[in-house]
Amino acid sequence: MKLIYTLTLADFKAAFRLHRRQTLLRRLGIYTWPIVTIVCFLIAFSSNVNSFLFSESFGFGSASLVLSLGLPIHRSYNVRKCYRQHFPRTRTEQTTTTDIDEERVLGLIPGVSETKYFWNGILAFAQDEKVTLFYVRKSAFVFFPTYAMTPAQRAELNDLVARRVVRSKP
Repeated sequence: MKLIYTLTLADFKAAFRLHRRQTLLRRLGIYTWPIVTIVCFLIAFSSNVNSFLFSESFGFGSASLVLSLGLPIHRSYNVRKCYRQHFPRTRTEQTTTTDIDEERVLGLIPGVSETKYFWNGILAFAQDEKVTLFYVRKSAFVFFPTYAMTPAQRAELNDLVARRVVRSKP
């Protein structure tokens, strides 16, 4: 099957969102620093705390507050940076092509890159209504928008994945 589509920033964001939802640790990771911040400030401002405990918990709470605000901003910046690097300004052709068959998955961005992954090199697979991910390493994936496929192509892809990919989650 051959898919021709145009990748957008929304597709990139959806791919990273789906990647984050794949494991419990990635899902809960975004809540770690806000919870640490709240706990530290509760300890610091409880009524019967000595001055040493107050200063230590307030300092750690302030640092975790910076992290809880800074990490989502940094994540958003990295997604936009990845999108801009994926499509250099000199690129004139906006279409991207993915060709999937019994032997391999071939991604082609005209004038930029061509990637070929054989099925034995694909470790895992994830899909939702927006994007489809093929994991080539534990935290590296190749993706394309799911809306570029017809329902028949989607069924064919699911059949190929069921036969070729050993695991279904990274």
